[in-house]
Amino acid sequence: MINDFSYFLFVTHTDLFPNLKIQIILLALPFLAILSCWIYLLANSIRSYHIFKSTAIKRNLINTSNYKSKDIFPYVSVIVPARNEQDNIERCLLSLMEQNYPNFEIIVVDDNSTDNTLINIKKVQQKYHRQKQKKYPILKIVELKDKPEDWTGKTWASEQGYLKSTGNILLFTDADTIYKKNVISYVISYMISKKLDVITGYPFYELRDFWSKITMPLWKLMSFTLGKDDSQVNDPKSKVAYLMGCFFIMKRDVFENIGTFRSVRNAIQEDEALGIRIKQSGYKLRMLSMSNLIQASWSRDLSTLWHGIGRTLAPMILKEKGNVIINFLAIFFMTTLPLLILISFTIIGFYYHGLSSLTDKNNCNYYCELLILNLIIFIIGIFGVALNSIKMYKISPLYVLLYPIGSLFLVIAYLSSIIPLILSIRKKSAIKTIEWKGRVYTYKRVGGSMI
Repeated sequence: MINDFSYFLFVTHTDLFPNLKIQIILLALPFLAILSCWIYLLANSIRSYHIFKSTAIKRNLINTSNYKSKDIFPYVSVIVPARNEQDNIERCLLSLMEQNYPNFEIIVVDDNSTDNTLINIKKVQQKYHRQKQKKYPILKIVELKDKPEDWTGKTWASEQGYLKSTGNILLFTDADTIYKKNVISYVISYMISKKLDVITGYPFYELRDFWSKITMPLWKLMSFTLGKDDSQVNDPKSKVAYLMGCFFIMKRDVFENIGTFRSVRNAIQEDEALGIRIKQSGYKLRMLSMSNLIQASWSRDLSTLWHGIGRTLAPMILKEKGNVIINFLAIFFMTTLPLLILISFTIIGFYYHGLSSLTDKNNCNYYCELLILNLIIFIIGIFGVALNSIKMYKISPLYVLLYPIGSLFLVIAYLSSIIPLILSIRKKSAIKTIEWKGRVYTYKRVGGSMI
C-alpha cells in the first residue's frame, strides 16, 4: 500500500506537480476540510439537542371534552393566505375544519390566484355549510384583486386576513400545510401553561419531487453554518429569531404592538423579519418541534426549489455574507469535492496513460486505491445526510447515492445567487430581482444599503 501510494505521488510529481509539498497539500485538503466540517457539525448538534429536545409538544396537555363551555378557550383566528394553491388548499382547509378545538374561525385569503384555488376554497365552504348537524368553525373567504407596489404578496394577503379577524389569538399558516386534528388544542394549552406570547413550529417537511429528495436533506444538515440554528430561537441570550411561515401563533395585542405585517410589508422573508421584531420587543418567543403534528412542503418541483433557495439566500448574502460563504464551502467540501476529485483524477490519468492504466499493474493499483480513497471521503461526507434523510424526511436511503448530484445543484444555486448580489453591491445603482409565487421582487440600493 505504501509503495503504491508512493507511486501515486511519483506519477503526480513527474506529470503534474513538480513540488512535493504541493502534492501533500492537495491530498490533505479534502480530509482536513471534511474533518473540520464534521467537528463543527457534531459540536452544534450536541448543543442544539440539549436546547431543543425539551420543546416537543406533549400529547396529553389538554382534553377539551372535560370542559362544558367553549368560552373558557381563547378565540383563535386562523389566517391562510393562498396564491395558486389549487393542489393543496383543500387538504389544508379540511384538516383545519376538523380541529377539535371548540372556539376558532378560519379566514382564507385568495391572493389573486390564476388557477382554481378560489373555486376549491368555495367547495370546502359549501361542503361544511350543508352539514348542519355538526358544529364547524366559521370559514370566511377574502378575495384580493390587486396588491400595492410596496408590499410583497404574502405580507399583503396575511394583513388583509388579520383585518378581517376577530380572535384574541392569531394563527398564521401556509396553504400547503396539513394539521392533525388536535394541533390547536395542544398549542393553546402549551401557550397558556408556559405563559408565552408567540409560538412557531417546525413541521415534518414532505419532499415530493426528485430534486427536493436529493437536495433538501443535505441543505438542512448544513444549515447550522448559516448561524440560524433552530435552538437559538429559544435562547434569550441569542439574537437569532425567525418564524416558520407554515405555522406561527401569537397574541393579538403582541402582533399589533410590533406593527403587524405593515412593519415588514416589503420583506422577501417576512417570517424572519417578523421574528426579529418580536424578539427585539422583549416578547416570549418559543420554537417547537411539531413534526408529529403538522406537515408542510418546502418545494414541489425543480422550479420552486430553485427560486426558494434564491429567496432564502438573497437577503442573507446582503447582511451575512460570511455565514453564506461558510455554508457554501461546507456543502462543497462534504459532498461535491470528493466527486470532483474522482472525476478529475480519472480524466487526468487516462489523458497521461491512456488504456495502459488499466493493464499496467502499478497504474491499476493506483486507480483502485484512488477510487477507494474517494469512496471513503464520499461515505464520510454523506453519512450524516443519510441519517438525516431517514430520520427527518422518511425517504428511501437509496437517494443517498445521488446526493453528490444534489450538492452540485446546490453549488450552482449558491453561485447564481452569491455572484450577482456581491457584484451588484459594489455598484451605485444596484438592483437584484427575486422571483416567488409568479411575482418578481426587487432588491435595490437605498441610502447606501440594499433593501
